[in-house]
Amino acid sequence: MKKLLTTACALLFVLATHAITTAVAPDETGMTLSAQEWDKNVKMGWNLGNSLESSGGETGWGNPKTTQDMIKYVKAQGFNAIRIPVRWTEQLSDETNMVVKDTWLNRVKEIVDWCLTEDMYVIINVHHEAWLDRNPFNSKKAENNRKLKALWKCIATFFRDYDQRLAFAGTNETIALVNGEENWGKPEAEWQAVQNSYNQAFVDAVRATGGKNYYRHLVVQTYACNGNYGLDGFTVPTDVVEGRMSVEFHCYDPYEYAGGATYYYWGKKYKDMGKSVPTSDESTLSSYFLRIFYDWWKKGLGVVLGEYGATCHYKNDDKQTQMENLQYYYKTMVSEARKYGYAAFAWDNNAFGNGTEKFGIFKRSTSGISVGNTYALKGICEGAGVEYSGPQDTGGDDTTGGTVIWEGDAMMDWGNGFQLNIPNTEFEAMGKDVRLILQYTLDYTDYNIIQFFYGDWSTNPSFIINGAKFTKEYVPSDVHGVGNGENCTSTITFEEAVYNILAQKGIVMHGHGIRMNKVMLANATSGIHAIGALSHTGVSPYYYTIDGRRTTTPTKGIYIKNGRKVIIK
Repeated sequence: MKKLLTTACALLFVLATHAITTAVAPDETGMTLSAQEWDKNVKMGWNLGNSLESSGGETGWGNPKTTQDMIKYVKAQGFNAIRIPVRWTEQLSDETNMVVKDTWLNRVKEIVDWCLTEDMYVIINVHHEAWLDRNPFNSKKAENNRKLKALWKCIATFFRDYDQRLAFAGTNETIALVNGEENWGKPEAEWQAVQNSYNQAFVDAVRATGGKNYYRHLVVQTYACNGNYGLDGFTVPTDVVEGRMSVEFHCYDPYEYAGGATYYYWGKKYKDMGKSVPTSDESTLSSYFLRIFYDWWKKGLGVVLGEYGATCHYKNDDKQTQMENLQYYYKTMVSEARKYGYAAFAWDNNAFGNGTEKFGIFKRSTSGISVGNTYALKGICEGAGVEYSGPQDTGGDDTTGGTVIWEGDAMMDWGNGFQLNIPNTEFEAMGKDVRLILQYTLDYTDYNIIQFFYGDWSTNPSFIINGAKFTKEYVPSDVHGVGNGENCTSTITFEEAVYNILAQKGIVMHGHGIRMNKVMLANATSGIHAIGALSHTGVSPYYYTIDGRRTTTPTKGIYIKNGRKVIIK
């Protein structure tokens, strides 16, 4: 129940509030990390889940109050970053101006301080605020943005003097609540636009408080924190500083495994064991992360995988294998994130057992903390050993040798446009190290895509671009990070099993939104001949391996540079 203030108390409150929220001059002292550097520094991230974001207070969902010993224990297991979800508006002293009670601000501060004492990176956010994240509608837009700005003005001012290890995340999983049902599917344009406005309101509010917040690492979200939706419909907020912003997405993919609804195994290696697995596998995950890399990271944004995990679920007749599979899933998720530089935070809701929503890693109780899921923890530790490398450059972009299959200027528009059938004999002639090289221009008003069938139109081949595996099709603008009207080259390779089918059936290519210019087949030999031609036209900065991959920083081995063999010892 609200307490009525006397006139004198009200006046003091207004004066105090004004003093707290007065902006100060920007202070760059110690704020040197870019968002990408901050994210790459996160070796292992952990969520303090179902605690400060609980309805009814920190213990409202049955978890114990967080203690300093808990934070120390999490750090001792190898984690160097903590995401702290926080629900604020159940703890307001002034609902109109979104002023948070001092007791709640100080409680959040206490836990943040414990994390920083352990030299951990920290994210605090706005989490489970139904007025905000279930109402991405134009009818609510103005009022919600007013309230969000006021709330972040309060939070950011309170933490303004904190160093660069503390980051702010504006919202959480914003989805539309329509007729009482949550819409986790593809959003309407209105919902995307309102979420974009939330992101801008958050950035503007924090930066306006000045001090270290002017340079602080800020994290913005896509609709539903779904990266796929973010790749189509997300707008990067305008910011007063460069390189201090990350985009957040969450990944419980595929949910029919990670949510425990359908499958008990995940990944190609388990399919080879005769286990039933979803079609989404390691290659799907790698391709997804690669698209995000080109759409966000290559454009100067950081990337935060704010939540990931798989519920503990198994059948007793094969529990050991299924738990090992769980470990493998965590390892793969973390290693892929680390490879691309993303800051990954495992979701831990302190729930254990067998079934759905059993995402617990550490058992937290009033008597202490211990490891509750050794398989999940081992997987995270294994994946954390991977260092940032980014996508592997195949070096095919500069290849001009090989066999020209087709050359011209033709528009792809499915059955109404350019299609090409490359016969099996062309693949046979090149051998298993064949590379399919496409040179084209993006030319679309709605979408762009290139799709492949085997030459008899029966099934679709898998293929590899920049180290990521795709099946059936790919979107050039996502994979290569290019825009409409820009020229692009795709160098495509195939696993030996796929090549064997191509050598029997050939391949058919069609698509939409692509103006094709040249289609070539090359292999290692033709690629080396092509590189030799560069010495007649100028000096190339690139070294090429014997199989045609490009690099500017060669290690030990034999290379081709400007048409000459180079041995690096």
